[in-house]
Parts: sequence; C-alpha cells; structure tokens
Amino acid sequence: MSLYRRFRLSGMRFVLASLVPMAILLLVAPATHATPIHFAVTLIGANEVPPVSPAGTGQALVTLDPTAQTLQLNIVFSGLTSNTVAAHIHCCLTNPFQTGVNVGVATTVPAFPGFPIEPNGVTSFNYSSAVFDLTQAGSYNPAFVTLQGGLSQAEASFIAGVLTGRVYLNVHTVNNPGGEIRGFLFATPEPASLVLLGLGLLGFAWMQRRRKLNRQ
Repeated sequence: MSLYRRFRLSGMRFVLASLVPMAILLLVAPATHATPIHFAVTLIGANEVPPVSPAGTGQALVTLDPTAQTLQLNIVFSGLTSNTVAAHIHCCLTNPFQTGVNVGVATTVPAFPGFPIEPNGVTSFNYSSAVFDLTQAGSYNPAFVTLQGGLSQAEASFIAGVLTGRVYLNVHTVNNPGGEIRGFLFATPEPASLVLLGLGLLGFAWMQRRRKLNRQ
C-alpha cells in the first residue's frame, strides 16, 4: 500500500473515531438550551390520568425561546371520540416526566387562542398558534399566575417547567372533560446535532465493518 493511501486511511480513521464519541455524547447527554428550543409531543390517551380508551391520537411541536420569552405551538390530532372543549399546557410536575398525577393549567383557559372548541369543537384538526409573549399576563391561566405569586414568577416557573420536563400538553373533549389525549414535551436535537449524530453513527458502522473484514 502506498504511503499516500496509508495516510488517507489513517486520517479517515481518526476523523471517524472522533465522530463516534461525539455521537454517543449526543445520545446520552440532555438537550442543550440553545434558542429557540423545539419540543416534540406525542398525544395519546394512555398518558391521561386515569388512562383513556378509546381515544384519538396526535402530535405537536412546541417551540420555546427563553431569550425572546416566547412560545409557539403546532398541534395535529385526529380520531377524537367527541368534539374538543379545551387544550392547554399543565404545569408544574414535581418530577420530570412524572406519570400518574394531574397538575393545574398554566396557559390560557379554556384553550390556546384560536384553538377550536365547543360550540365549534372538532375531532380532528391541524392547529398552528400565534407566537405567545410569555411576559404578558394574557398568555397564562390567571389561577396559575396567582398560585406562583405574580406574573414574573409564573413566567419563570413555566419556562423552567418546560425546560425540565415538568409540563404536559392536554387536549380535552366532550366525552373526556378531564382530557382525552396528552403528552410530555421532549426536547429535540438541533439540525447541526442531528448531522453530527448521523456522521458519528456512520463512522461507527464503518469501523465495525473494517474490524469484521480484518478478522476474515
């Protein structure tokens, strides 16, 4: 093998070997608090307390910008057993992603502005909210603001709850007024992290293949 080719292979091994631990770190490390932060939500009846069956299903993407102090939601759902009567985010759980408990409503009641509810409720919909200003009292349930001791405290508690997995999104219906489908907010990696993760996994696969070939 020529010296040039050995140098190329050595360089490739070094780069790929460096990417592998980075990919592992991305898999095991918590999401960084870059802004804006995107949260994926899977809405199902099994997440309700008590669980609901039959129930519709849904997905949501929630975008929080702690620097700009804003929140925006995109929610899509279908197959609900009856028309919607409410939709909001509940806060704050005692522990991250805590199951088996219900907590109070933090955002506007009975629903996010523009979300269809009775008498114009629906069983399926694709909702895209405006950008909510978290510094404004109109973005919250008044009872949540009172419970937290004021607007600034309510904002701080809500943002902290979102960032630490202590909130959940809930869609309520006529048949299930306590909630038909709900889900936790899980932070999603930013695009650059996804690219790095992909490269790292590719490098890991290449290294495994090289080891297998060397054994033959």
